[in-house]
Amino acid sequence: MAKKAEYLVIDGCVQDGSNVTVKGQPYNPPSKEVADALVAEGRIAAIKDPRAQQLLQESPDATDDADDGA
Repeated sequence: MAKKAEYLVIDGCVQDGSNVTVKGQPYNPPSKEVADALVAEGRIAAIKDPRAQQLLQESPDATDDADDGA
């Protein structure tokens, strides 16, 4: 079973090897350091972050992995 995504791409896209994750899709960084760097750049946000929640509300079918806190 796949781990639930903790982050959502909120700006542009993120490339991890040959995998590309685009805006509005869930993303699991390979390490805490990568997550911290991408959060600092504004590329990703925690699923529960207001920016991520807004993006999910704008396109609720963008991801099935995101936990909306329900």
